[in-house]
Amino acid sequence: MLKIMRFVIVLTCFCGAFLLHAADERLTFADGLFRRGMSEQAAAEYEAFLKSPAAANMLQITDATFNLAECYERMGQNVKARSCYKEVVAKAEGERAAAAKLRLAMSFLAEDNAKEALPYLEALAFSKSFPKLRDAARYRLAICYEQLGRMKEAESVYKFLASGEGEYVSHARLAHAALVAKTNRIDEAIALYRGIIDKETDAGRKQEAALTAFSVAYRAGRYAEATTFAVEAGDKLLVKQKVLLPAAWSALRAGRPDEAKAWLATDKTNNAAPSASRLVLEGAIATALGDNQGAITAYERLLAEFPEDPQASSVAESMLSLRAKAGDPAAFLQAYARVATVLSERARAALMWYRLDAALQTSDAAHTRAAATWLIEHAPADQAAEASYRLGALEHKEKNYAAAGEIWLRTAETWPTMACAGRSAFAAACAFRQAEMKDRAEQALALALASGDDTIVPEALLLRAREALSEQNISGAATALDEYLTRFPNGKSVAEVAYLRGLIFFNAQDFQAAVQMLARAQAVKGEDNQSPLGHARLVDAAMRQAQAHHSLGQNDEAAALLQPILGMKDAEMLSPSYLRWLADFRLARGEWADAEAAARVLAGKTSATAADKVLAQTLIGRAAQGRGQTATAVAAYEAALSLTSEKTAYDAEAAVGLGALRLVEGDPAKAREAFTLAIDRADMDEAGGRILRAKAYAGLAKACKALQLNAEALRANMSLIIFFDDKALVSEAFREAIALLEAEGRTREAEGLRQELNERYGN
Repeated sequence: MLKIMRFVIVLTCFCGAFLLHAADERLTFADGLFRRGMSEQAAAEYEAFLKSPAAANMLQITDATFNLAECYERMGQNVKARSCYKEVVAKAEGERAAAAKLRLAMSFLAEDNAKEALPYLEALAFSKSFPKLRDAARYRLAICYEQLGRMKEAESVYKFLASGEGEYVSHARLAHAALVAKTNRIDEAIALYRGIIDKETDAGRKQEAALTAFSVAYRAGRYAEATTFAVEAGDKLLVKQKVLLPAAWSALRAGRPDEAKAWLATDKTNNAAPSASRLVLEGAIATALGDNQGAITAYERLLAEFPEDPQASSVAESMLSLRAKAGDPAAFLQAYARVATVLSERARAALMWYRLDAALQTSDAAHTRAAATWLIEHAPADQAAEASYRLGALEHKEKNYAAAGEIWLRTAETWPTMACAGRSAFAAACAFRQAEMKDRAEQALALALASGDDTIVPEALLLRAREALSEQNISGAATALDEYLTRFPNGKSVAEVAYLRGLIFFNAQDFQAAVQMLARAQAVKGEDNQSPLGHARLVDAAMRQAQAHHSLGQNDEAAALLQPILGMKDAEMLSPSYLRWLADFRLARGEWADAEAAARVLAGKTSATAADKVLAQTLIGRAAQGRGQTATAVAAYEAALSLTSEKTAYDAEAAVGLGALRLVEGDPAKAREAFTLAIDRADMDEAGGRILRAKAYAGLAKACKALQLNAEALRANMSLIIFFDDKALVSEAFREAIALLEAEGRTREAEGLRQELNERYGN
């Protein structure tokens, strides 16, 4: 087999030598190799031909030299190629020389040597011969002008070619549009591309033009137009040119996230492995579509797989911003800890507020202190002051009231012109108050009052008034409240201020001023048309105002204020003292049903004492008695006297009422028991108690008389005469005692009482 191969090789060499013996045959062989793209072999044959003494035909020589130059070009030996072309230019004439000039110029242009190419191209471009070569030369001449910076001349040539016919029309149009774009005439360039796309009939060229137009519009930030051009270019060409992601960015920036998402999906199909750029785009598209979790996932993946990517810092910032808005502060802090090292200082500054907010929400003291400290040291004054305020809030939340107060006070003193200065001083005052640091609280409160902050000064005045009231400094409280009402008549807390001032007037028995101020307190309405006082204080204000009216003798006005209170479902909230007064007030006006209603509320109060309940039943008895409901009244009085074994201030009244009803019922024995109990329970050291005891003696005298216990009846009447001075009761006691004495024949004693009666009360 080896011998056969050697024979074939020898034979081939022999035949080659034989066949190429003649020069024209060698040239023919070289041309055959040239046409088949076998450049190296063809070049060797052309070189051999040109060196042969038999090569004498000038046409053959110039053709061979021209083809040899092209072989050199194909082989990347441009210097040799240009040498050959120059030789052809020197030796040939006509079209062959013109073609050599064109190829020579094109070789120079390929290496950006427009200066060398220019004379050859100008010679051909302005020639009247060889039209095809001339158009080709004109097209390259325009390129040459561009490279030399002669833009107007280049544009002129492109426009000339674009307006004509032939194979260079499309090329010239595209080149003209590109040149216009290069000179920043973007509107004109995009219009030119649009014209090319609309006029072009070849689908492939149309798409190529659209792709070029996309690049121009994209670089110019004309994203809506760029997206339109990308759609016209088609997915296949975008994939081929690897511009799917720029197209997606363009669509996203044009406000067309759905198209962006579609192109992103196509890129994923064609490129399984993700890139950092694609993950950034994926996150941005998800954000635009409201898929924050999708965006977070994309950004987290980039940070995990491409931690060194230049975009990592901005991606980390975007991811953390989305987490901050997701309402999961704990997740935000965990993410922050993971990516903190890749954040730029600018990103760190931008996110520090989010970090502080998240830390406060999760009560993460370490993160709070770190974020607040960073902001205090690095942020502008307004942000530093606010961060310091929030640091105080952390200490306050942890019940470190003294520390919170010191931080807030330092905030107010360090940044006195910042918006939070007054708020910080006021917060410090409250914190110091909780820490029972009176002097520091006063210092902070004075700073708050001097801050000039109209949202804080009113609250500071109110705080000062409350502190004064707690210290029984009524004058100081009144001064602070009056200043509030003068300076801030429509302040947020004006209802409470007027209420407190009204109480001070009431307690000072300045009832006229109390009526006016308490009415003002009740008149204030909030945005929801409800009183900011709250129901309890609103009722209290109404009750105090009613009592003030009553003290002024304005009972109708008092009754008008009280009427709504009795209808309240939550009357349980009224204090026993109010209910007692309310029932008494109604009884005095003969408003029996309303009096009984108030008394029954008192009786049912879980917070009522035994004495309160005794009083409630007594009041129910009085109301029922007033309405002529004897049985109900008797039951109520008996209930009052049986509620507790201990003596109360209301036993005497219940016993007197019960005794009076027992007399009406014709049961003097039980009446006697009731009146005796009343005498025992009445408090002689109190005016009301003395009156009740007098009534009890009067009732006891009647009961004993009915029982024919004349000695006891006489004793009861004499007790009235000796111990009391009520004209009606005592006069009656005199007459009864005189009658009893006369009945027993004790005329001298009777006459003595008659003279005493005349002396004390006349006839």
